Amino acid sequence: MESGDLRDGMPFLGGRLWIDFVNSAPAAFGDFLATEEGWARWRSAAGLSGDGPADRARAFRAHLGALFEAMLAQKAPPADALAAVNRELAEIVSHRRLEDVDGALKIRDTPGGPIGPIGAIALDFADFVGAFEPHRMRHCSGPECTLVFYDTARNATRRWCSMALCGNRHKVRNHRARKSGLRCD
Repeated sequence: MESGDLRDGMPFLGGRLWIDFVNSAPAAFGDFLATEEGWARWRSAAGLSGDGPADRARAFRAHLGALFEAMLAQKAPPADALAAVNRELAEIVSHRRLEDVDGALKIRDTPGGPIGPIGAIALDFADFVGAFEPHRMRHCSGPECTLVFYDTARNATRRWCSMALCGNRHKVRNHRARKSGLRCD
């Protein structure tokens, strides 16, 4: 598996598995889940095992996208999207376990059996919801970019889905504008 922003030509830069899943249909690249083969390729790039139909994955992605937007706007989550996540979570067999995390006891839900890829994505979303900060959820500042991300930088000032992708385009655009005497920002 490639490291960095792209894996097998697909963006993995959202900061969380569920956000990378939401980003699996960027306008610039097309819908990676449009076919069963594309869904299998995305699962492989994400390091997920198991299978399931691509149409179910696309529907779940739409629900997570709606939840991202609601959380970003700090609005109530859409009931149907929340119900979709809860349906996936209900299918996961798990048990609670105490763990020592840096000297503090934490309760963890530990899977008791195999979890499919959509279940793993739902679990990642549920874990995220417990500790996210809305002001760190972002849309890329690239004018043509449709990707979203969770800003984990200490000062929470990340603007681009990736400096190598949109950030670099912005720098090139500004450089050209300065050379021609125009202002771009």
